[in-house]
Amino acid sequence: MDLAAPPGTPVHAAFDAHITKFSPHDPGADNGKVYGAQLFMRSPNDMMGGFYTHLTNVPQLAVGSQVSRGDLLGEVTEFGGIDSHLHLALVEIIGGAPGGQYQGVDIYQLFLNSPASDTTTSVTFMQDGSPPTW
Repeated sequence: MDLAAPPGTPVHAAFDAHITKFSPHDPGADNGKVYGAQLFMRSPNDMMGGFYTHLTNVPQLAVGSQVSRGDLLGEVTEFGGIDSHLHLALVEIIGGAPGGQYQGVDIYQLFLNSPASDTTTSVTFMQDGSPPTW
């Protein structure tokens, strides 16, 4: 899911996690398909995964780093004529990693119906591939 945001918008962790893959922002390598830092993370129980990209100014994070929900992950960056945005993908890992089934989570409707942006809301993932609920 692409979430429009001006360059410099802070991006925070959606859930407690550990970083499983990290590609730092290398402005010289940015192109129309891949630009900004990329973070892959999994929840402590390995039942949820997240992927964030188009970030810059990422704090001291590396593979194995622990983050808590709400921790700063970096800021939205921009590239060329592409509208600035955060790319966020969430997956349930049904059965848990490493051998579980990765099921994409469609959170678009939740975002459309979400409360005010300055509010933190908990979402329940059912671990069966069905849409999450408030």
